[in-house]
Amino acid sequence: MINQIEIQNFKCFKQQIIPLASLNVFTGFNAAGKSSSIQSLLLASQIEDKQGKCDVLLNGKNTRLGTSGEVVSRHADSREIRFKFEGEVSTYSISLDASIRSALSLPVSLNSACEEIKRNISKTVFISAARDINLDLFPIPESPSHTNADVGSFGQYAAWLFETHKDEEVHPSKMHPSESSRSFRKQFLAWMNEIFPNAEANTTAVEGLPYVKLELRKSMHEDWNRPVNIGFGLSYVFPVLVAGLLTEDDQILIVDSPEAHLHPMGQSKMGSFLSMVAASGTQTIIETHSDHVLNGIRLAVSKQKIAPQKVNIHFFDTKLDDKNIPIPFLVSPRIDRFGQLSEWPEGFFDQTDKDISEINGWD
Repeated sequence: MINQIEIQNFKCFKQQIIPLASLNVFTGFNAAGKSSSIQSLLLASQIEDKQGKCDVLLNGKNTRLGTSGEVVSRHADSREIRFKFEGEVSTYSISLDASIRSALSLPVSLNSACEEIKRNISKTVFISAARDINLDLFPIPESPSHTNADVGSFGQYAAWLFETHKDEEVHPSKMHPSESSRSFRKQFLAWMNEIFPNAEANTTAVEGLPYVKLELRKSMHEDWNRPVNIGFGLSYVFPVLVAGLLTEDDQILIVDSPEAHLHPMGQSKMGSFLSMVAASGTQTIIETHSDHVLNGIRLAVSKQKIAPQKVNIHFFDTKLDDKNIPIPFLVSPRIDRFGQLSEWPEGFFDQTDKDISEINGWD
């Protein structure tokens, strides 16, 4: 597991240290560094080793960052981007040469190579906020060495993974308390019913073609529908549940906006599900603006489904430096065993209280 990320000269960061735990909640103001922090891991996962020469793609399967000139921090004192990933006893450090402003890939120097951390990062599963559900058929990956549980950044391979694993067994630590069978299909449905009561999913391989058909329905009494015809909520949840149940304890799962298109109840249940995934051993990072997701995690802690020391919450904010240039900084409220938080900084999930106060004239 990665315990800490140190970022230098990358995007909004001149230098930033971000502690990590089993479950990590990145929240805060827009353009304050949440996505940039995650992109340090995603870039490291896209390093290509070609005959001993390493490069990182700025525009790979998980990132679309443009050119070198767009990713070097305006605060940087050099055009060398550095990432350091610290584990329990070792460190994985990389340096990216961003001296050519128009470059689409950056030469990589490995200053300190921990093979375990490097392997974990290479097996990262990332699900972006923009998931591609407007498909009649979902593709099968072309790569024979497809990363385990990798549903694709747009969720495009989730249907194939469901079809491939539906008759296999999930790890006991990921079993839903209401379902005794370890069958992936039954465990998936049990967790899905937490968010969408009575909903069902089914996949069918298309004979002779590298595609899988996905169908969803709101209950067993209704007809099966293509994802586009049943509402975005079920479709957006589908790849998150698939990846969460299939990732292993040496992988990292990153989910951007797990709350997308979900009712508040579903958002809370999603927080609980991701808590389970993290507690089972998969290091999990979520970027969210949902207080309901946060509260689902707090409930999971209070119900002892995940230990409080395994949860990190980082609130990303900005402040002005001596030149009136905004720079990022972190506030990290601690969570106790009752699910209570140590502090509520200004802007940290307090908008409801502010709006209600204004409506009632309490200001």
